[in-house]
Amino acid sequence: MKNKLIIFIILLFVDSSYALNIDESIKSTIENNPKVKIAQEKLNESKEMIIFSKGLKLPSVTGTISGAYSNSDTTTKSLSSTSETFTDSYKLTVTKNIYDFGINDLEIERSKLLYDNEMIFFKLSIQDLIMDAINGYLTVINYEKSLESNIKNYDSVSGALDETKTRFNLGSATLYDLQNSEASYALASTNLYSAEQNLIISKKSFKKIVGKNPVDLQDILELNNNLKIDNIIDNSLKNNLNLLLIKNDIKNKEILILKEKKSKKPSLDLTGTGVYSDSGRIDDGTESTSGSLSLTLTIPFFDGGQDDSNIRKYQSQLLQDEIKLEDEKNNLEILILNTYKDYKISESQMNSNDIIIKSIETSLNSLKEEYAIGTKTISDLVEEEENLLNANVNLLNSKKDYLINYFKLKSLDGSLIILFEDYLPSIN
Repeated sequence: MKNKLIIFIILLFVDSSYALNIDESIKSTIENNPKVKIAQEKLNESKEMIIFSKGLKLPSVTGTISGAYSNSDTTTKSLSSTSETFTDSYKLTVTKNIYDFGINDLEIERSKLLYDNEMIFFKLSIQDLIMDAINGYLTVINYEKSLESNIKNYDSVSGALDETKTRFNLGSATLYDLQNSEASYALASTNLYSAEQNLIISKKSFKKIVGKNPVDLQDILELNNNLKIDNIIDNSLKNNLNLLLIKNDIKNKEILILKEKKSKKPSLDLTGTGVYSDSGRIDDGTESTSGSLSLTLTIPFFDGGQDDSNIRKYQSQLLQDEIKLEDEKNNLEILILNTYKDYKISESQMNSNDIIIKSIETSLNSLKEEYAIGTKTISDLVEEEENLLNANVNLLNSKKDYLINYFKLKSLDGSLIILFEDYLPSIN
């Protein structure tokens, strides 16, 4: 799978001083994030429901041991006697349901359904963490690149301020020129501090999510740029995890209704009992053994209307889930359309920002030549440097939006987790 995931996001961030590996970041997130461990334990907990429901079909075996001591005095005109006995008794009872109209089978089916729900919740947790890891990955790169640009801008503005001060002292620059340079310097200083702090915080957030420091990692991820909106919508209606949960809830309500209806039917149970007793532990006594086999037919006649009430309750919940499913399908389609629109817009913005940067770089080179011959001022250069900084920041933001929207579409159609299924923990 890893070998299949490869065009190069690094092409989008080719000037970054290091390339983080989304693949490795997500792998580390799944291995180390505590949310994954909690989700795994919930799966183990849910698995016990299947074991319990299957056990309901097995015979029930109980054993009892009892002991009784008795002392009796007997007196007649010619004789008196005292008798002591200690009787111990061993009883074994085996009970097996012969027929219950399929209630136990329904409970097994329902427990498997509830386990499947927990599996979907598990995948949702993984999916959210993957998106967090990707977002953290891209955020660190953006802030690292932004810091580089702000350092360059700060150095340029700082040099311009020194030059303007010198020219002002010599009388070749006005007070307006000096104040303008000081304002640019103040803005550059603020931007530099903000970029430094953003990078520090983003790295800490990344480590909290991923469990690794975002440095010295390399290898990248493949993007399939041939996304078709109709295919995304069709796949989402089949594979979206939230829709699958609602569909399972509908099945669960159908099983509960059927169980309540079947609980009004008779049930047949077989009970076998074996008893051994010995009353001769102190004085001479007797030993006895006995056994019995019985069939019990239980016919429910009246339960205060509780079954009917439960049926009506579950039917109402079933109707609610069916309405919710259709509503969620419509909401999902709108969300996909909006996300796809943002995806295409961010793609267009990337291309536009690339063109803008090339234009500004051409203008900056021309300004430098004009500045060298004295037809442009240092303020003109600083202003264009700031325009280039803003354009670079806009490009980084549009690249990040493009990638986030791409992976969000993958999460909505249920395919995001498949990209990283090799890293999912094994579920026994």
